[in-house]
Amino acid sequence: FFQAEDGIRDTSVTGVQTCALPIFLEMDNNKILICNCENTMKIDEEALSKSCKLEKKCKVYSNLCGSELDTVSEQITSSNKENKNLLIACTQQQEVFEKVADENNFQAPKTFNIREYAGWSREGEKTIPKMAALINSSVKKIVKTPSLTLNSSGRCFVYTNYKNGDNSLEVAYDFCKKLSQHLGVTLMITNCEEEVILEHQNFKITKGNISKAQGYFSQFKLEINDFAEALPSSKSNIKFGEYFKSVDTECDIIIDLSENTPMFTGDHKRDGYFRASTNSPKDLLEIFAKSIDMIGEFEKPIYVNFNDSLCAHSRNEKSGCSKCLDVCPASAIQTSGDVVSVDPGICGGCGFCGSVCPSGAIQTDYPSLEIMLGDLSNLHDDFIEAGGKNPALLLFDNNFGNEMINLLSRYGSGLPANLIPYSMHSVGRAGHDLMVSAIAIGFKKIFILVNPKNIEEFDFLPKQIELANALLSGIAKNENNSIIMIEENDPEKIEEIIYEKNGYTKIKSSSFIAVGAPRGILRTGIQGLSKSNKNKQEIIPLPNNSPYGIVNVNTESCTICLSCVSACPAGALQDNPESPQLLFREDACLQCGICVATCPEKAISLTSQFNLSDDAMSAKVIIEDQPFDCTVCGKTFGSKKSIERIIEKLSAHTMFEKEGRTEMLKMCEDCRVGAMFKENDKLLDTKDRPKPRTTDDYLN
Repeated sequence: FFQAEDGIRDTSVTGVQTCALPIFLEMDNNKILICNCENTMKIDEEALSKSCKLEKKCKVYSNLCGSELDTVSEQITSSNKENKNLLIACTQQQEVFEKVADENNFQAPKTFNIREYAGWSREGEKTIPKMAALINSSVKKIVKTPSLTLNSSGRCFVYTNYKNGDNSLEVAYDFCKKLSQHLGVTLMITNCEEEVILEHQNFKITKGNISKAQGYFSQFKLEINDFAEALPSSKSNIKFGEYFKSVDTECDIIIDLSENTPMFTGDHKRDGYFRASTNSPKDLLEIFAKSIDMIGEFEKPIYVNFNDSLCAHSRNEKSGCSKCLDVCPASAIQTSGDVVSVDPGICGGCGFCGSVCPSGAIQTDYPSLEIMLGDLSNLHDDFIEAGGKNPALLLFDNNFGNEMINLLSRYGSGLPANLIPYSMHSVGRAGHDLMVSAIAIGFKKIFILVNPKNIEEFDFLPKQIELANALLSGIAKNENNSIIMIEENDPEKIEEIIYEKNGYTKIKSSSFIAVGAPRGILRTGIQGLSKSNKNKQEIIPLPNNSPYGIVNVNTESCTICLSCVSACPAGALQDNPESPQLLFREDACLQCGICVATCPEKAISLTSQFNLSDDAMSAKVIIEDQPFDCTVCGKTFGSKKSIERIIEKLSAHTMFEKEGRTEMLKMCEDCRVGAMFKENDKLLDTKDRPKPRTTDDYLN
């Protein structure tokens, strides 16, 4: 048989022409090759083609990485000539396909996963809708994010502890000996009080104690106490040269084998910093394999986008929101005046800050919430259109989460047919806005797979789930178990949780287009859910310290001084230039508390709630007063209530005890100064300056 250009196969044996199977799926200028991995997945060609909305039945291969590799080679060549993208449903053999492309000097094909995510499951025969959704998702264009260029010259600093005992120093030495063939290595021995018996090598051997470490991959800075460098003339014992009380140095990579306290908070997220015990050959081998390639130029994604004009950290030295500072595990966020600053070199892209930021000032850009919800919407719609029902969502990261899914699919029951996996750089960005929006899109249950090894970093996530459940309970009956955080590393326990039949929400979805800032996206989604579920309750009570709510103003105490207006970072509190009024726009309020801290009359308190009404998006007058005019020139310079409060407070002051003095408080600033100078006993008069005392004065 041969493949004719018109899609017809010819046979010289029978001379009969029959319709041939297209050898690939074709979507939006993309060719897609599907493989059932040596028949370990049951993929119905006709059902899959129909689910992908193809006019003809496509071919499903069984061994694209082996006996059918020629097909891959042919399609790589034709795709590049036709200026089309080639995608292959096999991530395991990606290197094989890249090698074939490289041999032909063509662009490597993109790969995606339908095996562990769908086909390898006890419900594998029901996974065609999910496969169709994953195939459609694979052809979506990836939006590139800005990146930071890092240049590493391979300066590697290895730190070990002499007092660890056993043969830890010898292990560290041998490790450095091998590593020095690839990188420029410096070995530092801390707590080095005895003689060191080591053979001198072509890498530096030093002693000292690191007192401070800062920076990131390619730009680490170290402060070292009690420093000395081994002399090249050392014979049987290492002799150290000149002693320095304190020195500074820089390096590109740090390998910490000291087993002391980590040099950085969230050390596992600090690029270029590796930490292990000399008693763990596996960890040392892994570090060796990673570090030897860390030389040259690298592009690191700038994970977050920060808009300091929206930051509600503080105003006029009055503290407000510190949520991003509280959750950042890598200390990449620091205070900078009334706002915060983010170091993109340190940031590991955990997404925690984006989940908790009430204003949207700091947002994950790898990818953005808008793009993630667009992906989820497409996955859901493609799944439903392909015949899928009751879709659930699994959020997982590329490391721990992907490993657990692989274990489930290889040794367990795999993922349920209705559970759609969505890979994230970090599940830390799974905030309440994403959860509520996913329910609005149409997912009936959400699982968030978290690495229990780092569970202490995710202490904010249950609060985000609580907030999401409160919002959902406000618009429809909600059992509070449709959003589940999985903090297990036992595949069997994870399997029990994801196959649980209960907990699927009955809330009717209301699909929407996610565009704009996170607060706007959430409002659109929750309002749509409210309408689709025929909710009549406009006010949803929320847990304390939620990022939505109102300010309560004690109208008896408030003098409309408007200090809260100038302090409000979100413009929720506003004034009226034409008259003494204090206005409030509820949908803009972040509940940051700066207004509470600023108010001189202590007249403001906060209440957490979510107002579904469109009225929340407009400013309303919460207190107003009559303008107060100057009693001399008639100029308006304050409100009646504020001037009366000032007179009340100052009337007992010695400067205003004399009759008529308080009348000056009813004057504008210009008239008041003039009145003060007209007084016979001028308020500005002072006593004669005392004569300076001399030595004679004290002696006499």
